[in-house]
Amino acid sequence: HTLCSLLAFDSSQNAIPVAWIISSSSIGQNIHKWIPSLVERIRGKDTRWRPNAVLVDDPSFEASILREAFQCRVLLCLWHVRRGWLKGLLKYCNNFDVQREMFKQLGRILYCTRNGSSVADAVEEFVQIFVDQYAFIEYFRSKWLSKIELWVNCVRTLPVAPQETIASIESYHLRLKSKVLSQDSDQRVDFLIHALTSQFHSFYWFEQYTVETGYFENLRDRFSITNPWNQATHIPDIDVLLDEENLQLAKVVSQADNSVAYTIWNPGSEFALCDCSWSMVGNMCKHVIKVAIFCRSRQIARPLLSAQVYRQTLVNLLQNLPEDPLVLEQRFRTSHD
Repeated sequence: HTLCSLLAFDSSQNAIPVAWIISSSSIGQNIHKWIPSLVERIRGKDTRWRPNAVLVDDPSFEASILREAFQCRVLLCLWHVRRGWLKGLLKYCNNFDVQREMFKQLGRILYCTRNGSSVADAVEEFVQIFVDQYAFIEYFRSKWLSKIELWVNCVRTLPVAPQETIASIESYHLRLKSKVLSQDSDQRVDFLIHALTSQFHSFYWFEQYTVETGYFENLRDRFSITNPWNQATHIPDIDVLLDEENLQLAKVVSQADNSVAYTIWNPGSEFALCDCSWSMVGNMCKHVIKVAIFCRSRQIARPLLSAQVYRQTLVNLLQNLPEDPLVLEQRFRTSHD
């Protein structure tokens, strides 16, 4: 069975589950069957409810159906790709310098349309550059090659969500995996539903209860759901060391030991990489998030790859105006977001 989570962000940037959809087939293929019912149930609770945006982490989802149902913009979240590629590099490549360069080049495959390259050409160039990394190349071909074009097309047609959301959604899935999905993979659906609605969901409400009331503070660490996005907001700007003349790397001073500084390569990019222990097991860390926020607020880093893609999309759009003004309005907003 396929499990799909509907998440909302709280004031601490945690991704909180508000609904689950369980299907015996691909969620994306059947989205037209359950999305209208889901929206109807939500608005039955609150007729004023309107989301600002809907994030999807599966390129097979039909954005037009989501856009029509929720009446808002649809963004693509790259946490699946980013985490999968990084964990693959950590497993199959032992040289850190090569890992970070390959990670950056993989990001360029995802955004290859910005320079007019085809997906096949971008992949072939990557393979030629890193031909000696046989183990990872084989992993990439077997795991990702069949669906890379789908991801690239989705990146080209949808705005990409910022790194902060990647961290929150990734944190949710890590907790989901450890608390629910780590159990017997052949468990019955009714067991899964029970685990989700009773055991798993209670963690989130208990955390909220302790924050609001101050009770059970001694248990908060055990049930805490803080994420790198929230943690990054507590790092002062003065602890970010960035040379505007050399934007290839940045450093962030450790909040636990100010004699230690972590290095972030390719800062401000969706495919930035940090040398801290949390990042080195395949996760999005607070240091990468902090540097991304820092660069964006000061406009000192090069534009994100996604922003470059959408500048070109907007230019193409204005040169080929659609006949439907509603489509133009929606696409114009998408290109700006």
